[in-house]
Amino acid sequence: MIEQLMVKNYILFDHALIDFSTGMSVITGETGAGKSLLIDAIGYLCGKRCTSNIVRKGKDKATLQMVLSCEDPTLRQYLEENDFDVEDELIITRTITTNQKSTIRINQQVTTLGFVRHLMTQLIDIHSQMDTYQLIKPETQLAVLDGYAHTDALRKQVSVVYHTYKEQKDAYDSLVNETLSDDELDFVTNQYNQICEADVQPEELNTLLAQIKQKEDALRNQEMYMESLRSLEEEQGILDRLYALFKLLQKSDAMQEQADQIRDMYYQLDDIKETLHQQIEGTDDSVSLDDLQARVYTIRGLYQRYGGSYESLMEKKTELEQQIDRILHRETVLEQSKANLEKAEKEYVTLAQKLSKQRKACFAELESKVMSHCKDLMLEHCQFQIKQETKPYAEDGIDTIAFYVSMNPGQPFVPLKDSASGGELSRLMLALKVVFQTQKGIETIIFDEIDTGVSGRVAYAMGQKMHTIAKSYQVLCITHLASVAAWADTHYCVRKSSQKDSTFTSIEELDEESSLIELATMSAGKPTPAAIQAAKELKERVSHG
Repeated sequence: MIEQLMVKNYILFDHALIDFSTGMSVITGETGAGKSLLIDAIGYLCGKRCTSNIVRKGKDKATLQMVLSCEDPTLRQYLEENDFDVEDELIITRTITTNQKSTIRINQQVTTLGFVRHLMTQLIDIHSQMDTYQLIKPETQLAVLDGYAHTDALRKQVSVVYHTYKEQKDAYDSLVNETLSDDELDFVTNQYNQICEADVQPEELNTLLAQIKQKEDALRNQEMYMESLRSLEEEQGILDRLYALFKLLQKSDAMQEQADQIRDMYYQLDDIKETLHQQIEGTDDSVSLDDLQARVYTIRGLYQRYGGSYESLMEKKTELEQQIDRILHRETVLEQSKANLEKAEKEYVTLAQKLSKQRKACFAELESKVMSHCKDLMLEHCQFQIKQETKPYAEDGIDTIAFYVSMNPGQPFVPLKDSASGGELSRLMLALKVVFQTQKGIETIIFDEIDTGVSGRVAYAMGQKMHTIAKSYQVLCITHLASVAAWADTHYCVRKSSQKDSTFTSIEELDEESSLIELATMSAGKPTPAAIQAAKELKERVSHG
């Protein structure tokens, strides 16, 4: 449950801190004071995206924070598995800057809106007018029905097998429609043969490029080696002249040491000559540079035509091979594909029918519960019915589900969206919300002006229904009606004030006396003695059930 909500520099709020308790908490205040802003803040802390600037004018950022109790062991385990430190409390903090940059944290650890959204759907349900519009859509009705019938896991299985069936059907349809002329078959076969004959290896292109570089380097070196050998070996070259110099100096006793040095130099250069010969003889001439470059040209040409890489070339080879096989062995391939399709269809139909059966099994119970709650909400003649029709295969099954109602005796059943006035629809939605949400393990249910279009005894009945829910769940309710607010276990009031060029909104928890004054003001416009007396009588009536 929500234990505390804090907002700072948030639209009309400079700073507000609200401590919530169990039971039914009601938030009241004049139109435009900012009641719904607090519910919006909870929505933002539940992962809702900001669609406009929520930072208070003149401030750099808005800070929102919500503290929740975290006693569910499954939820704690889920958080721990996702590397969040969890104690007895869960603290969600979100900051939004003036340029719409947002950061959200769980227990001081940065996370994503998506993760928070998934997490909070297990804890909090916020019902607004938009949710009413969503609930009249058939696809939403199917989703909430599955939640009530506990068929979510089976529905996921149906979705998986549906996609398998769809893949097999697309493959079979493609085979049926695939026809090639003799010329087209020759073209496909030539493409396949070209790839096979090339016999490209996984890293061959990189290896060839490295060999070409080595070959080019070797050729450049070979030219240098040959030039060096010519300098050493040619007639009257370096070696001949050194040898001649050695012989000349050897004739002088005074130059024997120098002659020996020249002789040593001669032999050193002779060794270098032999090394140069070995380098030239060791050059690999088994594959020419032209051959290597031609091979690279071939491989790059194939890559360019078939996807740009070895992997795409192999995929194309497999595709062509399968295409040729399908043509040459068309009947066998068609037969196998049809068998695969029939198997996938059978598996889908089995699960989809099982899903449909489980859905239908809860119709009577669900209809009875909704009508029971409708009677509590003074819709005594309301009849609720779930209609099912079979539809073509889809990932959510073979059922089209629609909620139908008859609001008065003798009135025909019509779809929910066409059924009721604003006040009737509000009560009907409350009845549906009570039935569906209490099945989901939600700890906190928030009603944002769900009592729109009702008054008097009907509003009183709606307040009583929400108070009954609050015995098992934490309920937060925004209302303009004293007949609803009177049922509050805790009453908060939002007030707006202006100072010079600024507008401020604040919220306070009302004591018994302040609550009576607020109820009187809501009913009569101002807290006259008669209005306060009427508020006391209303509270006494509420206290007696």
